[in-house]
Amino acid sequence: MDDDNADWLSAATEPDPEPTPPPKPAGGAKAAAGEQKAAAPAGGKASKKDDRPEAEPESDYLDPDKLLLFKHWIRPRFLPYKYLTDYRYNYYDDVIDYLDKRNKGIYREIPVAQTWAERALRTYNKHSNRLERFRQRVADSKLMEESRFSGKFHLHHSKTYIYKRYSSILY
Repeated sequence: MDDDNADWLSAATEPDPEPTPPPKPAGGAKAAAGEQKAAAPAGGKASKKDDRPEAEPESDYLDPDKLLLFKHWIRPRFLPYKYLTDYRYNYYDDVIDYLDKRNKGIYREIPVAQTWAERALRTYNKHSNRLERFRQRVADSKLMEESRFSGKFHLHHSKTYIYKRYSSILY
């Protein structure tokens, strides 16, 4: 096969070249006649050893320079659901939201087509809102746990304010 200006499809349709015969051993006509007798034993049947081709070493059929076009890969089964969910989120979430709000009678602008970069940014920032809400909750709970005296302080000072303000009415 000629690699110059040939594409891989036309090269695949070319017939394989004829194999070259092995070199004959030195020894003249007697060695050649003995070889023919060994090749066809009595009865004209070939032996079982001669029927099997020799196993090629791995380096012969796995050429590192040859391009492997059809390499087999088994895709994990858990990926399609996540992939389809992300695909729906990236491409159709705005349209679904628009249709839902229109059915409920809420006005919303018609969604515009997004570029690839905008969709990628959406995917990247998809979980950031959840993370931000979680951080805010942690900060709030920390504030509630650590500010033990703030409630007592407020209660005490509000009581004194009420007593001062309405003492004439209460007593």
